Amino acid sequence: MPTMPAGITTVTVTGRYVHPDGSPFTGKVTFAAPSLLQLSGADTIAVGSSTFTLDENGMFTAVLVATDNADMQPTGWAYQVTEQLTGVTARTYWIALPSTNSPIDLADIAPADPARGDYVLVPGPAGPAGADGNTILSGHGVPTGTVGRDGDYWMDLDAWMLYGPKTSGAWSGTGLPITDVIQSVNGQTGAVVLDAADVGADPAGAASAAQSAAISAAATDAANKVAAHTAANDPHGDRAWAAARFLTWRRRDLPDPVLADSLYTGTAPTISTAQTTTPTSGYIKYAPPGVALTSTDVTGSFTYAGAGGFQTGTVSPDTNYVLPTSKYPNTYASGQGIWSLEFGTDAQIIQLRFKYISAATMYRLSIDGRKVTDLMQSSGGTTAGSGHMLTIDFGSATPRRIRFDFATMPFGGIYLPPTATLWGVPLQGGRLMVLGDSISDGSAQNTGAGAGTWFHRAARLLGSTDAWEQGRGGTGYITPGSYATFGDRLNADVIAWAPDRLVIWGGYNDNTGSQSAISTAASSLYSTVKTQLPNCQVYVIGCWSPTATPATSIQNTDATLRTAAAAAGFPFISPVTGSCYDASGTLVTTHGPWITSGNAAGYIGADSVHPTDAGHVYLSRRITQAIRALMPA
Repeated sequence: MPTMPAGITTVTVTGRYVHPDGSPFTGKVTFAAPSLLQLSGADTIAVGSSTFTLDENGMFTAVLVATDNADMQPTGWAYQVTEQLTGVTARTYWIALPSTNSPIDLADIAPADPARGDYVLVPGPAGPAGADGNTILSGHGVPTGTVGRDGDYWMDLDAWMLYGPKTSGAWSGTGLPITDVIQSVNGQTGAVVLDAADVGADPAGAASAAQSAAISAAATDAANKVAAHTAANDPHGDRAWAAARFLTWRRRDLPDPVLADSLYTGTAPTISTAQTTTPTSGYIKYAPPGVALTSTDVTGSFTYAGAGGFQTGTVSPDTNYVLPTSKYPNTYASGQGIWSLEFGTDAQIIQLRFKYISAATMYRLSIDGRKVTDLMQSSGGTTAGSGHMLTIDFGSATPRRIRFDFATMPFGGIYLPPTATLWGVPLQGGRLMVLGDSISDGSAQNTGAGAGTWFHRAARLLGSTDAWEQGRGGTGYITPGSYATFGDRLNADVIAWAPDRLVIWGGYNDNTGSQSAISTAASSLYSTVKTQLPNCQVYVIGCWSPTATPATSIQNTDATLRTAAAAAGFPFISPVTGSCYDASGTLVTTHGPWITSGNAAGYIGADSVHPTDAGHVYLSRRITQAIRALMPA
């Protein structure tokens, strides 16, 4: 895209394409604009088209021009989107991009029905609902001034166009969806998604009786659901019920905690490590996407979890290994090494190629959803910087689901015998993420860095296999440590990756600072999360207290964060008191302080701050139970 002149607003557009089984699509998305964008002055910007290739998770990110820049002529400017996904018929449609909704998930505004390629769902800023009871009128042809009341919308069922809202007897706009920015539909604001439940009875009487009855009943049902789903029973607090369109976290849907974090009980595999990059003769390499292929190599259908933005290094041997770049400072060599890999295979023996970094290069193997070992294991590497092969013999050739959790272990592919196969597998439970400090990112007091903390255990207990540990030691709301504050990390580390569920846990590194500054930073952070991730379920954990007698500054920080969370409508969990507060700030239950004089010696390490391995097991249980208490049944 060209460089925009000062004053021109851009919009970040993201998209994520997955098959019904959860495996990512491959392909590309192209945005084409009018050949010339005319500004109010003498300036013009030549715009053609830009193509974005989906990454290994089926995702892309594009930065485009907003339609509501004051000096744009015409003001109703739009992009033509062409989706070209492997194995799927390409489709083309138009979108409009108001700046008030940046970033925008393309799934929110793409046509829900591929057959309606000319119908665009247009997001816009918050606005009033229809004046006559949250209604969209529908009919055939252009609406007249006698139809509907002020504040209503009109859908033309012939041209599949949306008019509105009506003001003083006139209908806004021409009906072209690329010219009007709709402000609110049926009480929904932000990304407006229309379906049959949003369409009222046809006032013109042109629709068939059956069609009118069906859409009228659907509209009534939708209105009743919205009216009944109040703040009293909505875990999102003041978020609109209609916005909760992804995953609703409910206790009844969680896995059995006894099984979720249990160990594999089948025949123990035989595992060995050798310093070599040469596989067993005849084995076929399933390379990570992005690694160059030679001879019989193929690109593996791997499902990455816990991280994104995978890249190869720029110089050998790193060109043969991938690492994620989704955690600050977001570079290949940034030190982010906590992520996971899943795939299916029927091989008896597999070989995993990796680069040995140091004693911190560790892994954990899971078979069919069960960990082979509870803690992360040494990779067995010898010479730092050299390639190694991890050989695993399962004892028999049968279909299995394989998972590796990695810590500082660049991945170079899987080798299989020619008689075996490898396939992609879906992730489960949505994308769970934590934005935190070293209590989530790990320390010298626990095994396996961030892959060995409370977070991955809690993710298993909560049924999420896509667990993103976005913690950085020493950071906080106002404290950057060696990296950056939560607020500075938020866009690149969290919002860009669209988590379905987010835990924010920090404050310990801030507690000796200004409470006013902490409050301001927390409020700003929560506001941004709420605006940019309106469909994400968020839980805030207060200030960590590693002793039974927390300092006044820790207690004050905990209280400051609780107040900010309540103002934002986020549930809050206090490590200091064990109290759990719902989105309105109301106390739901109190489970007691997490660290006491009786358990500190077993759960806190020699540095008197960070949890031990046993401490992280304990924290995973406490945090899971607190979150469960705040979930709807």
